[in-house]
Amino acid sequence: PWALRARLRARLRRWCHARLPRTDSLQLTQRNVYILPTRAGFMLAGTLLVLLVASINYQLNLGYLLTFMLAGSAVVGMHVCHSTLRGLTLHLSPPDPEFAGGNATFGIILANSRNAVRRGIGLAVLDTTHEDRWVWTDVPAQGSSLVQVAFTPARRGLHRLPTLTAETRFPLGTFRVWTVWRPAAQVM
Repeated sequence: PWALRARLRARLRRWCHARLPRTDSLQLTQRNVYILPTRAGFMLAGTLLVLLVASINYQLNLGYLLTFMLAGSAVVGMHVCHSTLRGLTLHLSPPDPEFAGGNATFGIILANSRNAVRRGIGLAVLDTTHEDRWVWTDVPAQGSSLVQVAFTPARRGLHRLPTLTAETRFPLGTFRVWTVWRPAAQVM
């Protein structure tokens, strides 16, 4: 069953990557920013359900108040989390040639045109072998931030840059908002 699951995941990933165009600049909009609850988000939903059932069962008005205040906080947190990524622009700085066997490092400029700081944005190579290489940053209001991302090419020669992902869980950690980006540049 694990091998079948891995093959299905790889096939789904190839299908998704084939739908994404290669570009060196990406404007994050509602069409390319995705959101799902985290484990903490599912636990919060379960807790809210238990609170609601207990409030109905015992006819507790303060229980209703607490339940709906927490649910409202979760909805506002979802909106803030989604708007943290939405509207950012990602630009790829041209990568420099690297030596064989070493890490190929390239820079990504995150540009923020809003009057608010965007906090807790992480970038990484979307690959199972590079999952521990997250780079986290905050983007200042009406400013930009430079992030250096690295990967190790399998062999010598000209390589396309790997698919990247950007994500945030700010402010509550109950939702994960992410995007997937396929840069068009190549590195020697």
